[in-house]
Amino acid sequence: MGVTVLPYIDQTQTARLQEAASANIQTPKNTDEAVTTFKECLASAERSVQAMAVDALLAASNSGAVSLDTVQQILGFTPQTDAPVDTSPVTDTPAISSSSATNSTTSSGSVSSPENLEEYFKEASETYGVDINLLKSIARQESNFNPSATSSAGAMGVMQLMPSTAKGLGVTNAYDAQQNIMGGAKLMAQNLKKYNGDVSLALAAYNAGGGNVDKYGGIPPFKETQNYVKKVLGYYQNSNA
Repeated sequence: MGVTVLPYIDQTQTARLQEAASANIQTPKNTDEAVTTFKECLASAERSVQAMAVDALLAASNSGAVSLDTVQQILGFTPQTDAPVDTSPVTDTPAISSSSATNSTTSSGSVSSPENLEEYFKEASETYGVDINLLKSIARQESNFNPSATSSAGAMGVMQLMPSTAKGLGVTNAYDAQQNIMGGAKLMAQNLKKYNGDVSLALAAYNAGGGNVDKYGGIPPFKETQNYVKKVLGYYQNSNA
């Protein structure tokens, strides 16, 4: 299926300035109003650039796989460590693999996982000091516990590690469930330490990259990331109910 890339430009502030100029209205200088107007124009421009970058990525992926090099060329950053690159539409249900959809359920007191993965989650939790139910909640949202899962952006395995991220974490085979879960736990431990135990920010960094969390001073204004944090926290909170 082809994707038509249409430029997205928010003309609101431009129109206001043109209207003011044509009416010979003096624009405020050195006032809070002037600063606010400038910030609004800047934010509008940033949104336009972001939207066009996403359009370009969608066009390149053509609703299918897109190479890591293409993602980096269009967006200008390394996925997972810097920003989200998943081009799939956001839905109200977690991504479920047909091969593992029936193998995982959520119940009060725990997040269930396939028995063959249970020991790996325990090992990762004990090794890196991350709550086992938090790790399982991430895995449920990322791949629904599917060790063979591969996203359109190239993220791999149970914890959906990008190639460069996996390499940096010492994961040599991202489709090896034990290595993958250990790698994801290590990444979450690093995020939790960086953000002083704030689970929401750690999850946002896991999905969107720490650079974006730092840039926006909190959870980035990406719908994908905001939904991701909400869903994982929902699973996690239910497990501790």
